[in-house]
Amino acid sequence: MNKSEEGEKLKMINLMFCLNGKFMDGIIISLLSITKHTDEQLNVYILTVDLRDLDESYTPFTPKQAEIADKIVKAKNPKSQVILIDITDMFRKEMMKSANMKTHYTPYILIRLFSDKIKELPSKILYLDCDIVCYKDIKEIYETDMSDYEVGVARDAIGRYFINRKYMNSGVVLMNLDEIRKNNSFEKAREMVLKRPMAMPDQTAIYKCCKKKIYFPDKYNEQKKRKEDTIIRHFSMTIKWLPFFRFVNIKPWHIDRVHNEYKIFDYEDIIEEYKKVKEENKV
Repeated sequence: MNKSEEGEKLKMINLMFCLNGKFMDGIIISLLSITKHTDEQLNVYILTVDLRDLDESYTPFTPKQAEIADKIVKAKNPKSQVILIDITDMFRKEMMKSANMKTHYTPYILIRLFSDKIKELPSKILYLDCDIVCYKDIKEIYETDMSDYEVGVARDAIGRYFINRKYMNSGVVLMNLDEIRKNNSFEKAREMVLKRPMAMPDQTAIYKCCKKKIYFPDKYNEQKKRKEDTIIRHFSMTIKWLPFFRFVNIKPWHIDRVHNEYKIFDYEDIIEEYKKVKEENKV
């Protein structure tokens, strides 16, 4: 690779989402917020699986949906692209008898554990849940030197208090797939998920099996209130203590609830663009 090619590669940011067809709202808002702040070429890999025999709502993310996502990223940088990868056969062959196929999460959380087996994926890739909103350039997190690490993660907002102070959140994970493959870390994670029932299976498996972790500050995966330095706001499940204890799971596309319950009005421009995309593409 010559210096020119190396320079072009450095300007690219590789992203990965794992989802089904129900989460088009999430991918639209996520990509609109990312492209608002990031100029670099984005290579967005969307991994999906067809599990309609388990639940009729578990439809795979479709090529048509991928085309819409592709238009969003190309509007900012024509070199950007969305690559849809269906790993149904791979997933079903290995994971259908998993003890964690039926939890309060969908089986789609387990897809990221197959990243090491997918040849199309580049070595360095930033996995994102689709319930995120970006407020600044993700280049800052992506440029982290991962040479000596398998994954870069932030601590889990709830788990750090109730499980372990270093317990991680898997909604934002910077991966070094070469290192993960060398250590068979995700292979071990899949074996764990296959055999052992867990409340948060993908998250716990990565936490346990990836020994070489770098811990990010909360600004890269802020699971509570947005702060001045927040780069990625992750709308993960949270706890409300008053007026009574309860779990709250409000997503960025639940606009009325975001406004009324969270009192958040700081990505209104993204919401307007999101509505336009939905209207133009009839989704």
